[in-house]
Amino acid sequence: MVGHSCADDIISEARNWIGTPYVHQASVKGQGVDCLGLVRGVWRAFLGGEPEPIPPYSPDWGEVGGAETMLGAANRHFVSINLEELCPGDLIVFRWQQTAIAKHAGILTNDQYFIHAYERAGVVETTLGNHWRRRITAGFRFPNFQI
Repeated sequence: MVGHSCADDIISEARNWIGTPYVHQASVKGQGVDCLGLVRGVWRAFLGGEPEPIPPYSPDWGEVGGAETMLGAANRHFVSINLEELCPGDLIVFRWQQTAIAKHAGILTNDQYFIHAYERAGVVETTLGNHWRRRITAGFRFPNFQI
């Protein structure tokens, strides 16, 4: 297909999750998912089994632990890229505050939108406005995928 890329496949799979309700620690399309669960589900669709077991985590895990758990896992299993190199299909990771750990993730669909699972909203495609842009802390590419 002309103009088709692996990124198109990643975005299409992420869009298939839209409307899935938010459920902490879940990763089942149409049933329940959190932001990590969405990334895990897209990973499974293209790369098979999950790369490592997911330990239980509380909704306030970032406030009580202090370890960069999400960034650590992303660095172990995804390809780290500079923020200037972000392309559709890439994973973006957010910090709510500069001094806090990274604890939210989504998949970029274009330079203005991304898909993520958000409490009280479920999986949605959201405008990547200044509120979100200033919180991006890292970008990653799915392994073995060419943009």
